[in-house]
Amino acid sequence: MTALQINWTSVSFASAALTRVTSVSFSQGGELIEFAGDNNRYPVVIANNINRPRCAITSGDVATLMAINPGASGTILATQNDALGVVGGSIVWTMANAVAQSTDENGHWGHFATATTTFRAYAGDGATNPLSFTRA
Repeated sequence: MTALQINWTSVSFASAALTRVTSVSFSQGGELIEFAGDNNRYPVVIANNINRPRCAITSGDVATLMAINPGASGTILATQNDALGVVGGSIVWTMANAVAQSTDENGHWGHFATATTTFRAYAGDGATNPLSFTRA
């Protein structure tokens, strides 16, 4: 495997295939809090207090993304291909408990239109990370 990724295949939300995908981004959504007291001039403790995982999917298939209503929930699956197609080098991303936040459409004169849907994710038990990946 090359340890390099290129392009996306098999992207879906709630079992519905998403096509014409040009971009997918995943974020762990880590948030930090800092503590300083007394006469500290710098934080003395920094802690990861909460994570808010999120995903954004951009596609030229504007109508399909616009049909995803805010609040719709499901699992996102997306395969990020190995740069040379080497078996075992692709990354299969899974975001469970994904909730659609909003879809924004963008169309400029003389260019193909695109839409981007953003998602947030939650942990049903408050402890299990809803974002995971495997190699394929």
